[in-house]
Amino acid sequence: MKALFRSRRGPAAAPAVRRWIAEAYGSRADELMDGLPALMTQATAEARLPRTRAAAPVDVQSTAAAALATTLTELRSLTLTAEVTGEDAARDLRFRAALADAIGGARGLALASSSQPTKGDLASTLTGVNAVLLAAGRPGLPIEDALPRGA
Repeated sequence: MKALFRSRRGPAAAPAVRRWIAEAYGSRADELMDGLPALMTQATAEARLPRTRAAAPVDVQSTAAAALATTLTELRSLTLTAEVTGEDAARDLRFRAALADAIGGARGLALASSSQPTKGDLASTLTGVNAVLLAAGRPGLPIEDALPRGA
């Protein structure tokens, strides 16, 4: 009997939590949230590339980590212009706090020089992005993605 109630309750609760971002901040915020996992995957792959001194300056804005930081900053801008009330107010506070952490990590990763190690920046960014995804009611990314290969 308990199994019947669990299966009925689980799917009914998940979409309501997932939809709160679009309802609170608009469809653009929902689109940005949909793209976060792919941006994090690209930034992870980029951070794993061998780090050597560049012969010429690299355009910082062309990196996946910079795109991730820009997306998170745009999300934060959307949250600052929205008025969230009711039962979403607590979710909003957790979401904004997670965004602040994720933006800091992503900016650190985006600003890492070609001779600077990125392991710590990558782990910090992944932790922050996971907190944003979880606060939004979305599945998080595997933490193992941030660990160096062979570790």
